[in-house]
Amino acid sequence: YARYVDTTEYDALGALFEHGEITSNKQSGESRASLRGAAAVSKFYATTNKGYGPEGARTHHVVTNLEYQPQMHPDEVRVFSCFTVFQRTPTLALQPIVCGRYQDLFRKTDGRWHFAEKFIEVTLLGELSQHLNIEL
Repeated sequence: YARYVDTTEYDALGALFEHGEITSNKQSGESRASLRGAAAVSKFYATTNKGYGPEGARTHHVVTNLEYQPQMHPDEVRVFSCFTVFQRTPTLALQPIVCGRYQDLFRKTDGRWHFAEKFIEVTLLGELSQHLNIEL
């Protein structure tokens, strides 16, 4: 997820959610309560995130404090983590621009693990004008 956001590979990002959905505690006028499936995820990120050509989004996600919580079903695992996104552009010095927590549910289907759910809890916002085309 983080690599594809940073590199603006939105079709690959969407493919991670072919059988899943993304929700968040932050919504904008253009976002929906839930993004379900590959096409919806790809389109949303391509529309809302800024890109800088071959340099991608000029962001770097750092994901830490991973906690794995097996579920009752052996083909499911919930993962809790924290994230910090850094960005540097020609007009923005290197700095953290957003922090929060991820709550992910992974499911194994036909022998392959995939995202079933991703909840993004945004806890701290910084300067997002160089990253997003929307306001949070």
